[in-house]
Amino acid sequence: MSRIRVTKDNLCGGCDYCEVICSFYHHGVCNPEKSAIRAVRVEPGIDIPSVCHQCHNAPCAAACPVGALYRDEKLGAVLVDEKKCFGCGDCVPACPFGEIFMHPDLPVPVKCDLCHGDPKCVKYCFKGAIELDSDSFFAHSQQERVEDSAKKAQRGAVKQTADKIARTAAIHIIY
Repeated sequence: MSRIRVTKDNLCGGCDYCEVICSFYHHGVCNPEKSAIRAVRVEPGIDIPSVCHQCHNAPCAAACPVGALYRDEKLGAVLVDEKKCFGCGDCVPACPFGEIFMHPDLPVPVKCDLCHGDPKCVKYCFKGAIELDSDSFFAHSQQERVEDSAKKAQRGAVKQTADKIARTAAIHIIY
C-alpha cells in the first residue's frame, strides 16, 4: 500500500507549494482550501505536512453508505468513486486523523488519491519534506508481520545471550 509520508527530518518550510500544486492538479485552481495535503504550522518555523494516511482498515470507506470510497488494488490507495458518491459526508467524521473533508464548492469529499501513482506534492516539494512510501509494513499480511516480529525478537534474544556470554568471559579473563 502506498502513502505519502513526512521524511524523518523536519524539512517542511511551510511554503504551502504542496497545497497549491495539489489544488491546481485536481481542481484547476491555485486554492489551498481545496488541497488534500496541508502544511500545518505547529509554531513559527515548524510546519508539518498533513495528508491522508491511507489507513489499512480505512474507516472512511467503512463509513460510506454507498461504497463510494474503496481501496484501489493496484495503487493501494483509498479512492473516491465520484459516480457513486452523493456527498453525504459520513466519511469525514470517520477519519481518525481529520484528513478527509467536504469543501462547499465540491460535490464529493477532498481526499488524497496519490495523484493516481504520481503524487505532485512529492514531485514538486523542493525541500524533500514528503515522499511516496510503499512501506513493506502495509504490503505484508498480518501473519507475515507477526512472523517478522518474531524473527526480530529471536535475533534480539540471541544477541543479548551472546552479549551476556561475552561479558561473562571478559569477567573470567579479568579475574
